[in-house]
Amino acid sequence: MARERQERRDRVALDKAYDFYRRLVMDGSSNDLHLLANSLKTVCNALDASENGEMQLTLRLWRKIRQALFDKLLTSFPCYVVAIGPDGNAITSRQALPDDTLIELHPEGLKRDDDVFHLQLDELHGRTREMLDRAWQEHGPSMRREDFEREREENEGLPYGDGGGCQNGVCALRTPGFGSGSGFIPGDEVMAREASQGRARAYQDYWRLYWQSYCSPNARERQYLSRQMASLEAVWGNLHY
Repeated sequence: MARERQERRDRVALDKAYDFYRRLVMDGSSNDLHLLANSLKTVCNALDASENGEMQLTLRLWRKIRQALFDKLLTSFPCYVVAIGPDGNAITSRQALPDDTLIELHPEGLKRDDDVFHLQLDELHGRTREMLDRAWQEHGPSMRREDFEREREENEGLPYGDGGGCQNGVCALRTPGFGSGSGFIPGDEVMAREASQGRARAYQDYWRLYWQSYCSPNARERQYLSRQMASLEAVWGNLHY
């Protein structure tokens, strides 16, 4: 029970995760591994909830946030990478990674069972993908900041994207892993509004579910309602206050 309370305190609400991302874009750096990891978890949970119809987000924009936070985690902290091929098996040889590889990231210094992050290789930014692939072929799954340091210096001041262009209707964001201080976030007002309004709705939904559960005589229904409440808190942090 104490561990559950601690984990609830450590959760980062979606609006706070977005604030953290904005600071990364503006300032370019952060050494807070736990805040980065928890923010990425929240964005991943929010995307899952939105894709399942449980909440409404502009997916193409929030997927870019996930990409950028994942990029920051991979390029700035020691990580162990598991490359999973399309057949579901781990790739063991130091060969070029296929396009449909799933990247499973295990950051050093994190110990919880859910401190594991996934992203398809083709969802990584192009430069990061190239560097990851090269490091994978050179020395295998253990990644260090130094594997990305040279390119970070060479690309200091460049926009995040291939020439700053747009793909699939989304203008590329500057990655926090490279350079600092771009000062521009496409879709900023949309995402800030969705995060702010979403928190208010989540608080109302949480307490509606709470009282439904409290009044229900059916154990199965209470269990179902409790899962819905937990899903809300996975995106919005502790709502029981």
